[in-house]
Amino acid sequence: MDKIYYQLKLINNVPFGTFTGFPAFTLFSTAYSGQARDRKFINSLEQTLGREIAYVNQVHSSTIITTSTGGNKGEGDGLIITGNNLGAVFTADCLPIVLTDISGEHTAIVHAGWPGSLAGIAVIAAEKLREASGKQILAAIGPAANSCCYEVGQDLLVKFENKWSLYVDKVIRKNNKKFFLDLTTFNEIILKAVGVEVFQSQICTICSPNYHSYRRDKTALRQLSLVGRRI
Repeated sequence: MDKIYYQLKLINNVPFGTFTGFPAFTLFSTAYSGQARDRKFINSLEQTLGREIAYVNQVHSSTIITTSTGGNKGEGDGLIITGNNLGAVFTADCLPIVLTDISGEHTAIVHAGWPGSLAGIAVIAAEKLREASGKQILAAIGPAANSCCYEVGQDLLVKFENKWSLYVDKVIRKNNKKFFLDLTTFNEIILKAVGVEVFQSQICTICSPNYHSYRRDKTALRQLSLVGRRI
């Protein structure tokens, strides 16, 4: 397998990110695309890529919907893609996690904020893919809030301690009586615990002006992340 790493590329002179070497097709918009939830933007991207894009009304759940077509699939926070369509999630600090089997034929994508991470939505998606494929599963975590900036309260730490006590010490950082949660490392740990190989963009949306950040700007703007089989 080729080395897998995150890099930027231009589409219609606009920068997007992708995981080079990843078995499945991946694409991550940046702040330069404006409001990625806008239907006009989605339509334009569908025309450029020549494929339908499926998405969900994200509600910070652990619900994952299976689909082979594009369009709005209702409430949920993840998609299993079974056709030549693409699956999308929208984020501005939450984690976009794309998953695939080693062949690139079976793909999934999840939106993992702290509620979805706490519920293990990425692991749920990985297990669904493994059941369908029977092959090794890989995951890649796109730009999201990192532990350098993602400050949380003790009430949230208690929730993670109660459910994931084995891992909490590895994903909490304390600085000047403030607590910071490393959701990217947390999701990497729980995915690796079920045998998934994980890659990260290492980009913090709060730090980087190239990405929308709700924590930084209280913005309604979102990035779009995509996954699907390569065709």
